[in-house]
Amino acid sequence: MSILLDRANRVLVVGVTGQMGTFFVDDARRYGTNVVAGVSPGREGTAVAGVPVFAGVRAAREATGADTAIVFVPPSAVLGGALEAIEGGCRLVVVTADELPVMDTIELKAAALAHGAALVGPNSPGIISPGKAKLGFMPSFCYAPGGLGVISRSGSLSYEGSKRLTLAGLGQSTVIGIGGDPVKGTTAAQALKLFHDDPETAAVVYLGEIGGSEELFVAEYARRPDAKPVAALIVGRTAPPGRKMGHAGALIGSRAESHAAKVELLRGAGVVVAAGLTELVAATRAALATRARGTAAAAR
Repeated sequence: MSILLDRANRVLVVGVTGQMGTFFVDDARRYGTNVVAGVSPGREGTAVAGVPVFAGVRAAREATGADTAIVFVPPSAVLGGALEAIEGGCRLVVVTADELPVMDTIELKAAALAHGAALVGPNSPGIISPGKAKLGFMPSFCYAPGGLGVISRSGSLSYEGSKRLTLAGLGQSTVIGIGGDPVKGTTAAQALKLFHDDPETAAVVYLGEIGGSEELFVAEYARRPDAKPVAALIVGRTAPPGRKMGHAGALIGSRAESHAAKVELLRGAGVVVAAGLTELVAATRAALATRARGTAAAAR
């Protein structure tokens, strides 16, 4: 299953009776997300805002046909809850929790690969396809339907960046928070492939940060002759070397992971890189203009 959402996704919530689970049910259903079931052992037979609660994923899937899961449990319970969703047949599983051990993420990635499932997270706000559905706790008012595929390592940056794009009339096809951990269920490279293949996505906006190697794949994609236009913002320009800044993956291990090196790499690949958040809209419009020029040239 793709990570790109629509109203056909039948969503179950693991940890539905917890504070975040109950908030999500109300918020997501008001947005139009098709939430059909919740899972909370010991609370089966009850309901959360009209959504039936089951003891386990298999029972929930058999009763409701759920094919998508979002996991709202503490880090210590994520491995068990997410594995149950993957092994129980959910084709897309979103994990929002941070502070998940790296080995747990590696095990979840292996399970998702073995079962043909897509995994998003951990340490992620989730995914939203504006006007269709959301799987996460992002503020809905920041987004509007459109043609930009947004990939973000940071949750708060994805909200703020998308809000600025929305206010400028630049809507989004899907916004995915890939998470700020060193090991991710869905990488930037995988998200880029999905956006490249998505007919509703005209261009990509990448919101990155110092540390890690995700930007290498963004540059590699941008160099392709058939690549869609890419705009980017890299944060962490003033971060002191050797100090983790916010995310577990935002730690400069070499010069290649520094702000300057990433900006140089991306610009060299043809990505329009914003100098700061206030320049994101202009950078995105410049990237879209390259597509327009290319289309006009091809027509001649």
